Amino acid sequence: MRTPTRQTTQILGGLMILGLASSLRAEPVQKPTQSVPREGCVTAECHPGIKSMRFTHGPVGVDACDACHEEADPLKHTFSYPRTGQELCGFCHQLDLSGQYVHEPVAQGTCTECHDPHGGQERFMLRGGEGASSCARCHVDVTEGLPVVHGPVAAGICTTCHRPHSSDNPKLLAHSGPDLCLECHLSTKQHLERVRNIHGPVSVDCLACHRPHAAERKMMVKADTRELCLECHSQIAAVVQEATTTHGAVSTGQACRNCHDPHGSDYAAILINDMVEVCLSCHDREIDLEDGTKLMNMKAVLAEGTSLHGPIAQRSCVACHQIHGGNIFRLLFKEYPPEFYAPFLEESYALCFACHNRELVLDPRTGGLTDFRNGDLNLHYLHVNKDIKGRTCRACHETHASRKAKHIRDSVPFGTGGWKLPINYEKTETGGGCRPGCHRPSRYDRQNPLIYEPPDEPAIWPETTAAPAASQPTTRPEGG
Repeated sequence: MRTPTRQTTQILGGLMILGLASSLRAEPVQKPTQSVPREGCVTAECHPGIKSMRFTHGPVGVDACDACHEEADPLKHTFSYPRTGQELCGFCHQLDLSGQYVHEPVAQGTCTECHDPHGGQERFMLRGGEGASSCARCHVDVTEGLPVVHGPVAAGICTTCHRPHSSDNPKLLAHSGPDLCLECHLSTKQHLERVRNIHGPVSVDCLACHRPHAAERKMMVKADTRELCLECHSQIAAVVQEATTTHGAVSTGQACRNCHDPHGSDYAAILINDMVEVCLSCHDREIDLEDGTKLMNMKAVLAEGTSLHGPIAQRSCVACHQIHGGNIFRLLFKEYPPEFYAPFLEESYALCFACHNRELVLDPRTGGLTDFRNGDLNLHYLHVNKDIKGRTCRACHETHASRKAKHIRDSVPFGTGGWKLPINYEKTETGGGCRPGCHRPSRYDRQNPLIYEPPDEPAIWPETTAAPAASQPTTRPEGG
């Protein structure tokens, strides 16, 4: 007789097992035709597996099926609910549904759309699993595939922001407005509690700038900083769009956030610091411009100066400059001659006349408009009112700061080689004078007006030679 192979033995053994299993297979359990005791509902034959879940509904765990099911016909083994809608679950689960907004399944009394009535693998017996997985059964992916996901969304904890049953706030939010976000963003909350000026949207709705679930950018912002800010700040948007002279701070780096705190600060216009300090955070070095010129190191200028121009002393760069952009030289707020020499036009000095009395350069004689006078002869008038080589303000004055009184310059630029001519200005109790490298020395005195020699005579410095108050000097003094 031939000996069976190992493979044949395995096949025969498998067939014997299948035959035995077939003979032992229980017949399908027939529905009972009479009332069944409570402990008989969940057995190996009837409703198996209901008690095998990690979390079991209370009544199921104690075989109290009749808490939710009421026998209708024992012969047909049919059941009905003893209560309907919200009352079925609400008989045991006392939910606060007093909120203005109620979750739709709750309002319709269909709690089992979200919860398995017998048990589940997660807390609260949620059908889709815990957290966002359960919500996603009805609510499509709120991240929209965007790369930056809000922390609670990434963790699948929708109930951090939303109430699952009822709320007084739209979208079932736990709180309204900024209170919702500040419940988690504690550092921002503490910052806002300390500062004096708060950005308008922060007080109303964080969603004015941020997305709640996911975004394309860090910090969940809706758009790039500049675009986002200009959506609300339409007047500034118009200035930026029409500007022929742009400010790098608006378009580079963090754009608006270079200067402003998006939530709040102790400074006007929610600046991140005192205005001058904000400006000097960039203007602390020479800056090369596209036209080949340079902006001076303004921080060094102010540090060395003892006589500060009024707006600088008042910490207000915006008194003279358009900080977002403009159409005038050096982002100035109004017209101001960029040249060293320029014919006098009143409209060209609109910036200066915004603060200074225009008669300062329009009145040939004065007894009090200016201290820069020889007797009553207005020397500002003489310097500025020239068709050829009319001196602009910058000819004698530093526009930001100087080491001399009245912001008088130490020197003036000459030519294109960077040469600087000294002014050598000296102030006296009743006047002063200068010995510049560009013309003969000149002096002036308010109480004892000086008489000058004709220009072809040797330069002199008269001490106390006086002339009648109404007389004119033989030549106009050029110093300042």
